[in-house]
Amino acid sequence: MHCPSCRQSLTETDAVCGHCQFSLGALNAQLGIPPQLTPPIADLAEILTRKEKQALAKEIDQLEQRFPDIVGITVFARIPEAVTPELYAFWLFNRASLFSSLEQGGNNHGMLLLIDADRAHATAMIGYGLEPLISQQTLEICLIGASHHLKKGKRAEAAAAFFREFPRQLLQLSSTWPQTFGCTETTPWYDSSTGELVQTVHQQDGDLY
Repeated sequence: MHCPSCRQSLTETDAVCGHCQFSLGALNAQLGIPPQLTPPIADLAEILTRKEKQALAKEIDQLEQRFPDIVGITVFARIPEAVTPELYAFWLFNRASLFSSLEQGGNNHGMLLLIDADRAHATAMIGYGLEPLISQQTLEICLIGASHHLKKGKRAEAAAAFFREFPRQLLQLSSTWPQTFGCTETTPWYDSSTGELVQTVHQQDGDLY
């Protein structure tokens, strides 16, 4: 994982960033009591219509149907000027009771998209369980699609665009996941029925998630 303040590498157990001294405790003291959020949509800024909520909820549901381990949520909020959207997303992810006690550390497959209602800015954060599978570059690709709608003031459509692009990126990445977990066979094995050495061939057209 990376520090949400300076982007330096951290471990899951680091309470304070050794580079910039950022800590979640200090952020708690600055922001106070967090809101209680319920997936898939939290419109804290109260800017969405009922129709927009329904359309966005459908996009998130389609992602979760295709990738059942992933929990998606979009938050629309007016972020305090004292913090960056990245820090606010980190605070919500860790303090807004989005996940159960069983969904902690490597078991957390959450995907939070935060839309800043005032600055027309979007940021995304994933749980520790997704970090080995999804790079920051992948998230940036999805955010670029959202940014085109944000420039036009279409915040709900921006979130929908993000969640449409995200599964497409996951499908492209899925072929690399066996190697990520050390499941790729690179050495030949002995076939006792023929007495020959056989090189394993991997099919990439199956379900890898």
